[in-house]
Amino acid sequence: MATRSRIAIENQDGSVISIYCHWDGQIYSNGVILNNNYNTKDKVNELIALGDLSSLDVTIDRIVAYHRDNGEDLIQTPFNNVEELFEDGFRSGVEYIYCFTKDGIWLVNALGSVNVDVLSEVIEEEGY
Repeated sequence: MATRSRIAIENQDGSVISIYCHWDGQIYSNGVILNNNYNTKDKVNELIALGDLSSLDVTIDRIVAYHRDNGEDLIQTPFNNVEELFEDGFRSGVEYIYCFTKDGIWLVNALGSVNVDVLSEVIEEEGY
């Protein structure tokens, strides 16, 4: 069974663009990959430009993207701001939401949790 996630970036104006990722959305998998490999605005923008993903990987060329690799429609889901992302983002059936803020910090929230946490702190606390 897939663990679905939503990956997003906050733009300078506060708006958010996000994509869906079907596989391995847990913090110990996609969270660690995002934290360690997509840690600049340019890298995250390159990732978001792919649209929805089947799976995430450590480099763009190893990612399976529905649009690029399967010829499907390019899908990127906008939100008005980060708060709306974390309030409404779970409606798409995801279990984790990751957002790269305009300040260059990854945030994470898990379905059912009221806390939005700094991803690097969660990774450190959990020992991933």
